[in-house]
Amino acid sequence: MTIPVTIDKVDVTLGPNHVLKQVCLDVKAGEFVTLLGASGSGKSTLLNVIAGLQKVDTGHVLFNGENVEKRAPQDRNVGVVFQSYALFPHMTIGDNVSFPLLAAKRPVKERKAVAAEMLELVQLGGMADRMPASLSGGQRQRVALARAIASNPGVLLLDEPMAALDKQLREHMQVEIKRIQERVGITTIAVTHDQTEAFTMSDRVAIMHQGCFVQIDAPQELYRKPVNEYVAKFLGEANLFGTADGVLLGQPGTQGSQGTAVIRPEDLQPLHDGETARVSIEATVSLVSFQGERYRVEARAADGTTVISTMPSNSDMSRLAVGSLMEFGCRQPERMHVIVPQDSSAVVVEEPVAA
Repeated sequence: MTIPVTIDKVDVTLGPNHVLKQVCLDVKAGEFVTLLGASGSGKSTLLNVIAGLQKVDTGHVLFNGENVEKRAPQDRNVGVVFQSYALFPHMTIGDNVSFPLLAAKRPVKERKAVAAEMLELVQLGGMADRMPASLSGGQRQRVALARAIASNPGVLLLDEPMAALDKQLREHMQVEIKRIQERVGITTIAVTHDQTEAFTMSDRVAIMHQGCFVQIDAPQELYRKPVNEYVAKFLGEANLFGTADGVLLGQPGTQGSQGTAVIRPEDLQPLHDGETARVSIEATVSLVSFQGERYRVEARAADGTTVISTMPSNSDMSRLAVGSLMEFGCRQPERMHVIVPQDSSAVVVEEPVAA
């Protein structure tokens, strides 16, 4: 049975460190939510709290509205995939997958049937008799996932499950995990420090910083409408320009809220000769680098502001030699976002007025 999870004002102190500070989170039944943050932000501690591996100082953890703080980990109906996968090396793949059913004293016939079904789900059918040592990293991860959901838990927890995989395999497994999660329909909470991983798999992403949630939102909203500069910088590169007294990006008369304008590099492009944009900035190119699927251009404005632009790899780069003075513009002003510092809220500037 898929269940909702509620974290209500949870505090955790470990030694002198206040690791979680009045943390609140509601995860809907069947939703995939990822806790994203730098090392030490508190995300793994919160996952341990949900799993029952870490006690809280104050606050509550509720599954389907029922308080579970006093339940032992094995009594919480939670499946966990650890970073190390934690497979039993002396057991076959089938026995690893069916181990939760063995611990629950389920009949042998049922255990074998469930193991076969789970292995088919993770596309490892027919491999029940193999040993963990004979599998690749991606296959071992699939086995760990199959074992975690074999007992039909109400909640699935993923603790940096792809940290040990290489880039190509990690990207493939992100899609696979999301496919399996949607097929099973299980409520899933994951932990990662990788933005792409969080965005690929999640319905919502909860960004943690110093033991608190900074912003919880859908991936697109987080990327396009960060609530503060920390979120803007954490989620990839961003151009951050100050605004004051109705002046935005150095354009007199431009209308916009006071604060910080956020423009992602792909939305700030070199303008062609004679082309104008409602939002623009002049800068001297200081670095051009080819990154496979794109070019990255770094430039410096007269006031020292760094300007970053990215373009598809098939772009004409002949005008963008180092030392060239270029006008960079945002052709779609609605893609610019202004962070208002007074209340940490953010406003989209939809129609800046040209000078």
